Amino acid sequence: MPQITVLRNNVPPPKLHPFMTYFKGFENVEAVRAVFGKRTETVLRKLKIAFVSNRRMYMGIRDADGNIAVGLYHLKHSDQRTLYLDIVHELFHVKQFMDDRQYFRKEHEKFMLDRSLYYSSPIEVPAYYHTVKEAIRIGMREAEIIDYLKMGPSPPKVFANFLKEMELEKTRKTNDWKKKTHSSKLNVKIIRNPTIDLFPFNKYFKSFEKASSVRNLFGVRTKQVLDRLLVEFTDLPFRAIFPSDYGGGRIVVARDYFKHGDLNSLYLDVFLCLNVLKRSGNRGPISISEQGDFGNSPRILESYRSMVREAERLGLSKQKILEHLELPRFLMSPKVYLVFLQKLGLSPKTAAD
Repeated sequence: MPQITVLRNNVPPPKLHPFMTYFKGFENVEAVRAVFGKRTETVLRKLKIAFVSNRRMYMGIRDADGNIAVGLYHLKHSDQRTLYLDIVHELFHVKQFMDDRQYFRKEHEKFMLDRSLYYSSPIEVPAYYHTVKEAIRIGMREAEIIDYLKMGPSPPKVFANFLKEMELEKTRKTNDWKKKTHSSKLNVKIIRNPTIDLFPFNKYFKSFEKASSVRNLFGVRTKQVLDRLLVEFTDLPFRAIFPSDYGGGRIVVARDYFKHGDLNSLYLDVFLCLNVLKRSGNRGPISISEQGDFGNSPRILESYRSMVREAERLGLSKQKILEHLELPRFLMSPKVYLVFLQKLGLSPKTAAD
């Protein structure tokens, strides 16, 4: 094991912003008032948001406190209507969390571990049902609503059953979508220019420049690269360190993992990030299209292969190595994930075990 250290005791606290600073007017939205009733203004005044720069991050509830996490790229680039519906959706989750946070966390963890459960989740189905009703009210067509509801790959039968739960067919029979040629005006304002706090890598990760495998990556530029590297700390419900795809020269680190993860694990995940950054060079961050084909991206594949070889060199078991593949397992269908493992030289049998 390389002689690295991490300074766990001075991790910056999460930076939370008032919800109503960035999302104005939602206290007057009837779909929101239907959720919180007379407490609407009180809840929204107390509600906080945290920003995450990763492009795959849209919005979600923070398991730690029930506030909302918002993807910075999503906030800056998605259309107003999509952001509006996402907030309506997440505020429904806020109420679920307020009512029974243990139940919410348990159900959330289920589909975080198995993405195929997302469209049958007892917390997601009612939240989407509520959101779909609002989508219909503001004039969205059926095809637009279905497109909005697609959140990554899902078994066709599961998604079809989910659409039945949304009662779109019933709505089709009772509403003439063809007559709705204009969307209702959204009387809200969304501020799209927040900033992310970034910190020097070397302030928290020590002696990585002395690790032989890191020096082999960058040669005489090793110290220079690490001196320029920045860290974005964030709260995520799973172990995670990954290269930011929002801008070069930074990595995203989950606070809880940083505080409690063993050094071997932290080192290997940072080593993976450094491999991605090295292979990115002047090509910039990983694009949305490249993320969509995660298992076939040459720079991602080669980076994971390097991490696997380094883990084997350190004597880690196959099971321990697989723990560092949680992100691709979450992003891929089971079939694609098994192919990805084969490309890394890890057998499907190992994954099943």
